[in-house]
Amino acid sequence: MQSTEFGAEDWIERLARALGKLSAAQEPYLQEYYRQHPGGHVLLEERGGKQPAFALDDCRDLYAMAHHSHVLREEEYYAPLCAVLDPAWNILRSHPMLARVVSPIIGQDEFRMEILNTGQSTSSGDLIAGLMACAAELSGDRFRTAAGELNALLDPAAEKRECAGVPGGLDVGYDAVLFYGLTLKERIDIADGMALLPFDQVRAFVDKDLVEELAPRGAVFYGWRSVGAVVRPFRWRPVFSRPGYLSDSKPRRPELSFQEARGFLDLLAVAQATPVLSIATLGECIDRSAGRLLGLEAYCGSEYGRRSAQRFDGFKECPGLSSDALDQARAAFESRRAERYAQVGPIVSRLSEALARGEGFADEMRIVDIAIALENMYDLPKRKISPTLQNRASGYLGTDCASRDRIKESVKEFYDARSNIVHGGRGNVTQERNREVFSRGFDIARRTLFKLLQ
Repeated sequence: MQSTEFGAEDWIERLARALGKLSAAQEPYLQEYYRQHPGGHVLLEERGGKQPAFALDDCRDLYAMAHHSHVLREEEYYAPLCAVLDPAWNILRSHPMLARVVSPIIGQDEFRMEILNTGQSTSSGDLIAGLMACAAELSGDRFRTAAGELNALLDPAAEKRECAGVPGGLDVGYDAVLFYGLTLKERIDIADGMALLPFDQVRAFVDKDLVEELAPRGAVFYGWRSVGAVVRPFRWRPVFSRPGYLSDSKPRRPELSFQEARGFLDLLAVAQATPVLSIATLGECIDRSAGRLLGLEAYCGSEYGRRSAQRFDGFKECPGLSSDALDQARAAFESRRAERYAQVGPIVSRLSEALARGEGFADEMRIVDIAIALENMYDLPKRKISPTLQNRASGYLGTDCASRDRIKESVKEFYDARSNIVHGGRGNVTQERNREVFSRGFDIARRTLFKLLQ
């Protein structure tokens, strides 16, 4: 019955006014808290890099001390703060989603909050601190905006509506595979709800420390623009229950196939002929601002694996994504459930790994990788490999006599280099020569692969 009487706009307006008064009243208390706890508060990364962040945990500790001031024997000191904190507390708790789970006694209102598959104890004070943290990142009518965002997250009916959505997309979560090696400028849809996101959008739900740890050391010079993610978005809502109770409703959502995501990155690397490394596999990520709005200093989803790209030179900005390479990779990816794709899947991975091997002695290993890929794709015999490969590759890829002759010449040159490496006859072959040979062999392998997948 309470929910039918609830007026969201009135609740938002009253809460915004109460938060504004609380913000002014708590400032001297926070300054005194910082003076007593020097170096103890940490400011989080800013939302969009525009507004100063807010020490949420410090604010939460301050509210806890205020509501336990009788235990601390500091009731007189905290009385002015409690005079504005209690009204905000009461307004917040009047929301029907919270009224059914909190105790009517201020200061004894812990309840359980679940985000996706993770639950923990929280309180009205934690949510108010979260509202303050989010308001500190906003401009304009910031307290009203923060209160409106919280109401949208708390609205149980919104999830069932087709147009459901929290302002700023705070109810959008991601399963993601982070990668390094391409610079994206915008979101790019792939297939079946999967998409590529540039780093400017990735940073909203990925911990910056993780990127610093895994991306090349110099990548920060370019603002980690060469970091991106393959994602599958989903919508989520927090679930609240009384202390000691577990929610019966487990969120059901479309999940990203991490294997398919990494497979697409391999296809993209081969199509673009540039290394694209998957550096972390993450599940159930939410916008960090949404976590703070719910009173969490940090919310981390599940991490299923990581791979450092530190050996790569991060001082060079990686290339932008070629539209032709994207079209080629996307078309091949659409056939991922066909038998032919399953047959060539290991070859795609080998070609992608060859690109990522680096330079130096790795150049020779890359040539061997390409040779193995070609031998598998053309089903070569164990004898007279080079002439057989010349004939089959030129016949498959050539369009006229001149192009077939060029392909034969490139294959012979490539396979001669491969034989020298395998049989120890390197002689005075330079790294530059090996790179040239690798490039020609890789081009033949890449063209063969994508023709097979057409």
